[in-house]
Amino acid sequence: MDQPESSASHAAAQTGPAPRRLGLVDREELVRVIAQSLYSLGYPKAAAALESESGVPLYPPEHDRLLLDVMSGRWDACAATIDSLAGISERNRAVAEFLVWRGHFLELLGTGDDGVRLATEVLWRRIAPLGINRKCVHWLARAMVSCEGAVPPEAVAEWRIGLFLDLVEALPPWFRVPSGRLEHLVETAVIQQVASCIYHNLPDEVTLFEDHNCHDEQIPSDCTQILCAHKNEVWFVKFSNDGNYLASSSSDCTAIIWKV
Repeated sequence: MDQPESSASHAAAQTGPAPRRLGLVDREELVRVIAQSLYSLGYPKAAAALESESGVPLYPPEHDRLLLDVMSGRWDACAATIDSLAGISERNRAVAEFLVWRGHFLELLGTGDDGVRLATEVLWRRIAPLGINRKCVHWLARAMVSCEGAVPPEAVAEWRIGLFLDLVEALPPWFRVPSGRLEHLVETAVIQQVASCIYHNLPDEVTLFEDHNCHDEQIPSDCTQILCAHKNEVWFVKFSNDGNYLASSSSDCTAIIWKV
């Protein structure tokens, strides 16, 4: 099938693997951010095609593995996956493992007396050695008596979804692309361009198709009238809302309203 000339020439130029970095931007990070944006904008087919053609999945294998393990209640496997993750501080690793074992603990409390005995083992063998805030451990110990926070069997599925979302917050940024990340990056760039525009004076909306730049000719620079009634330096001037009047105040203790 023939390709448009521009596409064909571009494809012919691709003689090797795509570069890892595009300037300062990591290629895989860029692809993942674009794919996430396509999904959020309602273009799942385009996002899936991007993942397939680029060979870069939106979520890394560790994400899918951890999600499956959490939803299946394979707690040891969850801890092993967290332990294998790169780019995570020991503190955040301990927090993530605490969330896993706390989830297991609260689910066991919801299964009755036998569950309380097993929950005790989880508390002392899995949770206490993590060195998490002792108040959290004490609260869990009290829960064995009060059953506060216990997860009943019928609520396990919803509870595990929430647990996974909490886990994601404790894991490195590469683990999951934050929602609206591309939109945030674009908006930040636009805001920065407007903030750095020393002649910014345009009422029109900023476009994404070109860099924002107001020219100095858009700033009034021709002297059309000189106001000479004050006897000393002028401290403050302000136009009325309709632009027909100008108020000025001076160190000579006078304020004048001018018709312009």
